Amino acid sequence: MSQPPFRPVFTRFGLILLVTLLLGETTINFIDRQVVSVLAPTLRDEFHLSNSSYAAIVNAFLVTYAISYSFAGWVLDRLGVGRGLTLAITWWSGAGMLTAFSTGPFSLGFFRSLLAVGEGGAWPAFAKAVSVWVPPEARTLAIGVCNSGSSLGAMIAPPLVSYLTKNYSWRTAFVATGLIGFGWVALFLLFQRLHPEMRRAERELAAGAAPHGLKWADLIRYRQTWAVFICRFFADPLWYFYVFWIPEFLTRERGLDLVHIGMVAWIPFLAADLSNFTGGYITMRLQRAGWTANRTRKTMMAIAALASPIGICAVFAHSIFWTVGLISIAVFFWMWWSISVHTLPGDYFPARAVGSVYGIAGTGSTVGSVISTWAVGRTLDLTHSYVPVFVGIGVLMPIAMVVGFAMMRRVEPVRLKAIPD
Repeated sequence: MSQPPFRPVFTRFGLILLVTLLLGETTINFIDRQVVSVLAPTLRDEFHLSNSSYAAIVNAFLVTYAISYSFAGWVLDRLGVGRGLTLAITWWSGAGMLTAFSTGPFSLGFFRSLLAVGEGGAWPAFAKAVSVWVPPEARTLAIGVCNSGSSLGAMIAPPLVSYLTKNYSWRTAFVATGLIGFGWVALFLLFQRLHPEMRRAERELAAGAAPHGLKWADLIRYRQTWAVFICRFFADPLWYFYVFWIPEFLTRERGLDLVHIGMVAWIPFLAADLSNFTGGYITMRLQRAGWTANRTRKTMMAIAALASPIGICAVFAHSIFWTVGLISIAVFFWMWWSISVHTLPGDYFPARAVGSVYGIAGTGSTVGSVISTWAVGRTLDLTHSYVPVFVGIGVLMPIAMVVGFAMMRRVEPVRLKAIPD
């Protein structure tokens, strides 16, 4: 059963504006998420946190995120991108500001959990939007653009948070970054008012989906759902390790203070940004040249999985240049993998199911990252060495490729009994 032909709704200019706004929301998402990572040395000293205690605070976010991710996908398939995303970013921006009231590890972990409730909607929202509004041959490029918000936000956060903390306080950093999201909501509401076709199309899509009773139980019967789940379960811990632990690694192992972290910690995420755009563009060119989605996705994923373990060498480098450079190469190729995997739900399933499938896969990502985050904290407390950590994280991508390819088989639309086209 093939998916219905693509019907454009937006003009080209309207589509560019929408993708730009979606890039904005993922950027803000990661700025808010990254504040604690940049402040890790400061907060650890103030609240007297061990490696395991810091890992527990990170996992307070990740465990809640794992739950909210799937639920957010289900909500977005019912509310639509417009209402669902507005609700999500309003929630997480408020929760980010509330983190300024933290008084110890318990309250800090609690406020990060609140943040995760809203942040779970960001990635399913843009994946669903791209599957609905963007022509098929350009979807990986659009996914790459929107997904680059993770690296762009992680790149902006270190110098921004360092500046706010040095000149004001760490509490001000939480308040100021949280306020950015409310500005985005105002712009998005204006966009919706200027483009009423978006709401009309979403109402039609919701009306068409309602009689078919979309349920998670229907989707988890499909091997393709689990293939995306597994690809993210094994590979995404690499990204979360670099996001949550690199400022701490640079402080403890390379002797950098907050100012110098702000000067260099953004560089790997610049590499990730470049990867989003180059990977998306290369994929678009390959498909326009006649490559199938199956051949394109697997080629990009295989190159990424085989190249990313170079990041292991960073722990053995003694200079900041090579440490950051090798991490940047690993992150660059991880992002190639990521944009291909993010496109798979739209390759396999019709638009009305993409949010739910993406949410289920995101839960796999977060569950894997919860396990790896606990293991990193525990390993550091036991060995006081980052060597086994970098080695363990570095081998995850090849494992993801072997197991994921075995489950993916051919990338093509599936037959859905419970959700007919």
